Amino acid sequence: MFYATIAIVLFFVMVSVVGNLVEGSEAGAIQLSFEWVTKYVLPWIFLYWFIKLVKKMK
Repeated sequence: MFYATIAIVLFFVMVSVVGNLVEGSEAGAIQLSFEWVTKYVLPWIFLYWFIKLVKKMK
């Protein structure tokens, strides 16, 4: 499952970067993609791992 999580994050980074490159803002594309990933994707990944940890502790 770890590899699936990494693949999802990389997918969203690539989609965000490609979307920004199409718009013509190459300079801030990577910065905006990391900002987007940390704002929308990483909380869900953290929640998934936290729930997994809590279930393991029971």
